[in-house]
Amino acid sequence: MSTAPDLGRGNTLLSHPSRVRGGGQPISSQPPSAPPSSASAQSPTASTRPSVSSWSRGQPAWTKTTGQPFINPQPRGGGPPPISSRGGVSLSFVCDADGPPLTVEGLPSVHTSSSIVTSLPQRDHPSDAPPTEFPRGGPPFLPTPSPRPGVGKAGLPVKVLANFFRVNFQGKRIYEYTVGISPSPSPSRKAELFNLLERSQAQVWREFYPFIVHDKHAKLYSVRELPQPLVIEVTEKVGPPPSHESTFTFSIEKNCELNTDALSKYLKGDLAYQNYNTSPVIAVYNLMLQKYASSTAMRVSGGDEVRSGCYYFKNTEYRSGLLSHLQPQRSLSDRLQAWGGVFVSVRPVHSQLMVNVGLCVSAFHKSRNLGEAISVFKRASHGADPTRFLQGVKVTSEYRGYMTTMRVQEVVDKPPAKLRFQWDNKDVSVADYIERRYNTSLKHAGDWPVINVAGRKSPHPVYVPVELCRIAEDQLFKGKLEDNEAREMIKFACRKPADNRILIDEGLRLLGFSKPNTTGMRQSALTDAKTDNATLDNFDITVDPRMVDILARVLPCPKLQYGNRRLDNVKDGGWNTLGCKFVRGAVVQSWCVLNVRDGALRPNNDDLTPESICKEFEKKCKECGIMFKGKPAILKTEALPDIQRDACRRKALAEVRRVIKDWCDANFKHGNENRAKSSFILVLLRRRDNFIYPGIKRMCDLEFGIHTLHVLVSKLDSSTPSKLDQYYANVALKVNIKLGGVNHLLGDDDVRWLKQKKTMVVGMDVTHPSPGSHVGTPSIAAVVASVDNSFVHFPASLRCQISKQEMIGDLRAMFNKRLHAYGGRPETLPERVIVYRDGVSEALTPSTWQTQYNAVLMDELQSIKDAFTDKYGSSPHPALTIVVCGKRHHVRLFPAHEQTSNATGVRNRSGNTLPGTVVDNTITSVFYFDFYLQAHAAVQGHVKGTHYVVLYDENNLGSDEVQQGTYSASYLYARASKSVSLVPPAYYADLACERGRCYLNNFFDGNELDDNRKESTSGGKAREDDGRLVFNKALKAWGEGVHKKLKDSMFYI
Repeated sequence: MSTAPDLGRGNTLLSHPSRVRGGGQPISSQPPSAPPSSASAQSPTASTRPSVSSWSRGQPAWTKTTGQPFINPQPRGGGPPPISSRGGVSLSFVCDADGPPLTVEGLPSVHTSSSIVTSLPQRDHPSDAPPTEFPRGGPPFLPTPSPRPGVGKAGLPVKVLANFFRVNFQGKRIYEYTVGISPSPSPSRKAELFNLLERSQAQVWREFYPFIVHDKHAKLYSVRELPQPLVIEVTEKVGPPPSHESTFTFSIEKNCELNTDALSKYLKGDLAYQNYNTSPVIAVYNLMLQKYASSTAMRVSGGDEVRSGCYYFKNTEYRSGLLSHLQPQRSLSDRLQAWGGVFVSVRPVHSQLMVNVGLCVSAFHKSRNLGEAISVFKRASHGADPTRFLQGVKVTSEYRGYMTTMRVQEVVDKPPAKLRFQWDNKDVSVADYIERRYNTSLKHAGDWPVINVAGRKSPHPVYVPVELCRIAEDQLFKGKLEDNEAREMIKFACRKPADNRILIDEGLRLLGFSKPNTTGMRQSALTDAKTDNATLDNFDITVDPRMVDILARVLPCPKLQYGNRRLDNVKDGGWNTLGCKFVRGAVVQSWCVLNVRDGALRPNNDDLTPESICKEFEKKCKECGIMFKGKPAILKTEALPDIQRDACRRKALAEVRRVIKDWCDANFKHGNENRAKSSFILVLLRRRDNFIYPGIKRMCDLEFGIHTLHVLVSKLDSSTPSKLDQYYANVALKVNIKLGGVNHLLGDDDVRWLKQKKTMVVGMDVTHPSPGSHVGTPSIAAVVASVDNSFVHFPASLRCQISKQEMIGDLRAMFNKRLHAYGGRPETLPERVIVYRDGVSEALTPSTWQTQYNAVLMDELQSIKDAFTDKYGSSPHPALTIVVCGKRHHVRLFPAHEQTSNATGVRNRSGNTLPGTVVDNTITSVFYFDFYLQAHAAVQGHVKGTHYVVLYDENNLGSDEVQQGTYSASYLYARASKSVSLVPPAYYADLACERGRCYLNNFFDGNELDDNRKESTSGGKAREDDGRLVFNKALKAWGEGVHKKLKDSMFYI
């Protein structure tokens, strides 16, 4: 991986004014007191906005800095720029793109291709919105996101319901307070202390508490003004018996008043409020709506936007009256249990506020003896390191004579009888110490391990035998589920739409949004009956318990073209390929079948041999139009050592590598690259394995440069010939596309919107380390792009980057690669570029004071523009459109009751809405050009569409053009005969990221690394050092990346 260089970014977006909808605006949490003048609103100088974001020269590889935006000089320490007494500051200037940089006093040098207007919002009424702490340099300036060009018209109108509920906040004033605690506690203690504050019996607190919410950190909000000064003391008993009391003093000081009038104007679509930051007020409304649930349920905060509002109700009331298959808990394994919960989030949508109430499921640790849990894990994982399963988990113990709670930092693979340390200047074992100090004899002193529970700042480890510990209750499992656990989780989570609606109605009652009712019965009408939630009355809030109804549309299916026939009547998102030949069949120069001897091939089936599999597979490929030159070789490994004797399968992979290397050396002598590009290995795996599959992908993609396809032999042991035929056909799809063939195309009419000009379609995504990964494991970014006007082949660029960095750091270089693959010279380069960006959301990042949407506009948009400059030079740059794709949402659609299941109905046999259902009103954004599209049919459970946001658009695409075009493109996914939920370019980018994870499998899965060095857990500095070492080690393992023989192919599919 190449570290992010100083790209020498300019200070402006090199955009064509005529192609940009709207001008750039500063983001603000302050509402302007008056709309901009018509002159400035219509001025062509408002068509672009400078955006500065660069990698700092000389900074460490892990550090990214954001350059100064174009604003007036800031006071020392940052903060908003000075505003004149007249309420606003406005600067405008024009310069020639070919002239010298223009310097304006107080502003950085600017070199731009168009006129720029820089303005700051007025603030005549400071109480209209909360003050916002800007990063040093002031608020960033961004291109205004593309406005909605009207709602779409294409398709059949249908009525659907969505799990959104109208909310009315009648109060006009919300008072914000800053909370100080003395003595200052650690951040992890603050939530506990706020819980003590809630239970305070101080008279002034009890009087106002029903009207108060807080964030358990530093902010408190009230709908009634609190007396000032307000100081409350709380007392906490801490330490082992006899415990001592610690007193903490809460100082609650008024900060400002939040006026909801500004939010009302924003919701009504007042353009003067387009850049008003709704996050502070919406956050308060979320706290108010969730106050009741927070006192009756367990809230799970997983650190991401999806889990931030999930509540799990443990009491039996949730179970009463529900059918057995709707019960909220299910055992996944001996160690884990699945819980069903309720998600709640206030959403500002067009003309109103709504609350999105959905369902969520998570895996939780079962409370049990820690030693037993580790034994179960080791058996299930064939001896994997249990630290990966238990790191950070809370455990309780009573061996000291009182209950203590600790966090597991590390599982030390030595029994207490053998692990020794110095005590009273004597060398003793942990077992002897426990017996002498606490008079406790261990039953498993010789076989069960110990855990290290030392805090990060502890200078030395603290060992506790696992048999004396018990996993604490109610803990979210953050690791990776085993295969059997994942299957059980899918069974638990996949419910029919009708069942989900019952559970959502039950969730409304548990959240206190609807009156008590017969469990499972829907609220049919809005009533004035009181709910169990008195806090709604205290905050002057009402919630309509009826799902909102929406006028949606079902878009028509596209026509498909195969080599020997045209499919004009595709229905329900799928089609039959029986008898269809590929549009262009690949030519196979050489291939082999590799029999990985990892256990029995298939017991009780003598007909299933590598030779028979090879014969049937080749037959199916030829039927589809693939040509073979020569006979395949049948390879086999020696019997591989089992996983108990080869935990990370290093010996097994060494044997596999030997066999593959011998075959490659014999077939690709003298560097015959063309022959290698048209060759592949069909790998027969006898079982699922977390090491063999990624290990083979790594060695073949990075080292040998040969395509591989993996077949699980158990899938071939089918008594149904049609299923076996379909399985081989699916593998043939991947063979053909990997080797450069074309499986199928869209009809001419369906792809015409992309062929009006030379267009390159791009997909981008980033995958991050999971909770069980080694600290410092890099994130992996992928950029895929079409190379011709068939929009079938999408070669990929892959890069490692800073761990958990969402924005693509080396995007400029990666985009250059994709443009070069499309056409190396300006006359062959695309005239339009359409980017589908997966993996970002509208979540606010407090450290950078921007949403991820804004980060795309600040960072990635500029990188793409820089790549255009690199490739096109002074020639006209292509018009750019960026569409963000989001799957991490809780929006669910339900067919309306009056619709029937017929040719024009909205439901299909599964009870879901039909493929092609699109929603672009009622629950969509106030200002963004966004829509929800369900492009696929549900395989099981309740179907979920994708949320698309047209973030930036120089192509002036219409609603029907984007919606129908995206839906039609969903039928071009190369390895299936059905439409897919995510538009293929974004889907391919996701697949490429997943392939990148295979290359660093031991890092991502938290397996033992080659040097057998475990992470130090005895201090934060040591963990940071370990993170750097892991990061550098991962870069070394990545090497030069994908082999040059595969870089121009879809090797990842």
